[in-house]
Amino acid sequence: MTPDEAADGPRTAAEAQQLLAVQTPAPAYVPACPGAGKTHVIALRHLQSPPRLLRQGRALISFTRVARDQMAQRCRQAGRTDLLHAPHFVGTLDSFLWEFLVKPLRPTQPPVRLLESWANVKAPVQGLDREIPLHRFHLTLDPVPIPAQEAIAWDKIDHDTQRLLDDSAYDRDAWLAAVLSTRKSWCQKGYFTGHEARILALWNLRNPQQADRLLPPLLSRFAEVVVDEAQDCSTADLVVLELLHDAGLPLVLVGDPDQAIYAWRGAQPASLQRFAAKLNPVAAPLTGNWRSSPVICRLASTLRAGNRAPDTAVVKDDDIPVVILPTRFAGSGSNHRHAPGNSGIVEVFRDIAQEYGIKVEDCLVTAHKYATLPGITREKPNSNQITHLAWARTVAHTEGATSSELIRACAVALRVLFGYWFPEETGSPERLSATHRLPLQQANRTAFSFLHSLPPPHKEWATDVWQAMKAWPAPPDAAPQGTKGRLAGKPVIARPVKATAVRTNIVHQLKGDEADAVMLMLPDNGSVQRWAQGDPATDELLRIWYVAVTRARRLAALAVSEEEVEGLAQLLCQHAVPARIG
Repeated sequence: MTPDEAADGPRTAAEAQQLLAVQTPAPAYVPACPGAGKTHVIALRHLQSPPRLLRQGRALISFTRVARDQMAQRCRQAGRTDLLHAPHFVGTLDSFLWEFLVKPLRPTQPPVRLLESWANVKAPVQGLDREIPLHRFHLTLDPVPIPAQEAIAWDKIDHDTQRLLDDSAYDRDAWLAAVLSTRKSWCQKGYFTGHEARILALWNLRNPQQADRLLPPLLSRFAEVVVDEAQDCSTADLVVLELLHDAGLPLVLVGDPDQAIYAWRGAQPASLQRFAAKLNPVAAPLTGNWRSSPVICRLASTLRAGNRAPDTAVVKDDDIPVVILPTRFAGSGSNHRHAPGNSGIVEVFRDIAQEYGIKVEDCLVTAHKYATLPGITREKPNSNQITHLAWARTVAHTEGATSSELIRACAVALRVLFGYWFPEETGSPERLSATHRLPLQQANRTAFSFLHSLPPPHKEWATDVWQAMKAWPAPPDAAPQGTKGRLAGKPVIARPVKATAVRTNIVHQLKGDEADAVMLMLPDNGSVQRWAQGDPATDELLRIWYVAVTRARRLAALAVSEEEVEGLAQLLCQHAVPARIG
């Protein structure tokens, strides 16, 4: 057998698995490893399946707009834009639930706006002894009782909000009642998020009269519904899908329980496995990894449940070993140092990647928490507005700021300007730009120029910002009302740090992302023991690490404290994972 023929073996096997997944009839569950080409399989299924009588359409559902757009782009590239329109549907799970299980039974007035988050509107929880924005309270949903029960995830409350609650004279029950009352008032105005869509979908499907109105059109329209990244389904999502399955809607779930990293919103691998058992498990799992090298596949296998063999590397034949980097972790991400010397750990990772011919733009640094990462001081989602703006101003003045940071910074500035120009209106910058016929690109240029014009933040910065807001050229239809929209308080000042040109982000923001070289930062003592003895089926942090290392195509690096280096090297050696200490 020639080397080329040997290399064709894994490719042929992986292509056969993909073809089987494309042809497997619904209902079905298709387990898929990282880099298995799930988007390709789903798009191919959509493009190649024969038309059906009565049920002409197919719904392709994802959890993010990025994944939705990728599937839509595949259809456009194939010249099949017809597959993006009725009777078909390509969109997020939130939009699917709203469009087909909620909206048909909603009154036409008031007009409905489906928000990504309550942070998109100014919705303070009022009526008690202090105001706290609604989006600071994470609501959970238990779908088992009828009706479904809501609660506040008190353990998810951020530090600043917890301090406000601790100083309040009211107990948790009073705050829960106030939160639900505030949310109800906004729903009555026509504002909802995906959380409320799930509550209403559950209610409608469990109510026979409502279900009788919703299900016949749904069953007639769709030949099947394909759910991508099914491991991200919450318990409530799975209950909704199970109700649809029991009603006769053919479902195809594609996912990887080893990548279930959203337990905070109710996603649990065991819940998916229980529901998947009800489906027709004809499709063989997709175990061909088109992304990562054999070394990375072997590394990843040590971080998943079941002692399964490593996935098969299809196209990568690199033998670059895993690089273990002894690190002295500091309180600030920009100060993590390489232990043998005193160089920045990111610079050392970058140089090692370049030794293997990997460019700096193909490097990625990740960690579980923002606080561990180097780069611009991260924007805290629950900070006051003046601190948000100070962060945005810092981004605008930081050389090497990433495009995503600049986009978020401009969005912060637009909310401030729109809040002054249109104080009676609510909504995202995108919606307000469209309402006032201001092209979003032009609005972002305005926001960036505004940020760049602001002086450096200081204790009395709010006064400077207010003068700049009043002086900044406003749209022709702006309607300021006195001091409405004026920012108050003192900013927590974010300081720029030296840029490394290496991309950084937390693991939860990397789904669907990849890079030639990835460094995972593990600052906590005991990480190696947890890796060796923990069970990924029940330990979400191990699954988070699994997602991180499987973003790598050629090189995986692990930054650990000096005390952990030898233990990690021994662990990888026991699993026959090639590694070196860098």
